[in-house]
Amino acid sequence: MVYCPLYFQDLPALTNRCHAQDQAGTNIHEATHLSQIKGTEDYGGYGYNFVRSLSGAQNLNHADTYALFANAIQLGC
Repeated sequence: MVYCPLYFQDLPALTNRCHAQDQAGTNIHEATHLSQIKGTEDYGGYGYNFVRSLSGAQNLNHADTYALFANAIQLGC
């Protein structure tokens, strides 16, 4: 994986807001794309509202679902 400058310049290591992007969530998102982990897709969208629009089956294969789940566990969302 290669991270763009946005990752280092604009994202906090951990956010204190539910559904917000941070470096930890980005790591999870990107790692789930690896075939050795899950091989997830993005289905053309990102973020909490997009994930809510997906079917259950799509959510099981969407990278942001896993990142947002981890965020929710961390913050008790």
